[in-house]
Amino acid sequence: MPLKLKLAAHERFVVNGVVITNGEYRATLTIGNFAHVMREKDVLQEQDADTPTRRLYFLIQAMLMQPQDAPTLGENYRALLAELRNAYVKPANLGVLDEVDRAVAGGDYYKGLIRLKPLIEYEANLLNVDRHEWRRARRAPPRSGHPARGAAGRPMRVLQPQ
Repeated sequence: MPLKLKLAAHERFVVNGVVITNGEYRATLTIGNFAHVMREKDVLQEQDADTPTRRLYFLIQAMLMQPQDAPTLGENYRALLAELRNAYVKPANLGVLDEVDRAVAGGDYYKGLIRLKPLIEYEANLLNVDRHEWRRARRAPPRSGHPARGAAGRPMRVLQPQ
């Protein structure tokens, strides 16, 4: 089944390690075969990888964005995964780690990332740290000479003071 991406204006995404930025308007892309795709809103910045589960997420993300480095990163991934398996004791959490590991072993890094998000939230509650805010794409301000655009992407009428 093809992957359909609905992109906001100026939203960035990664396909097989290449960062692509959408233009000024909303767009829908259909990807017909398997590719490593990651939307900007799912990206975890390195400075935000400040807990063990977030570090695991960041490692898997690096494997997705830098496929050529995946074998080297895989060693770090396996070591951190083993540490997390020793830290989490609830069977449900261990089940999540097993799902993540199956996805990563199968090369579907994005699926592993998505499976890890609930565990990141659980960890934040457990460690009493701030929840991670998964950010949407930033909207670029309208360029001079271009009309402002409303929610539907149509030009907005800007009233001028008289």
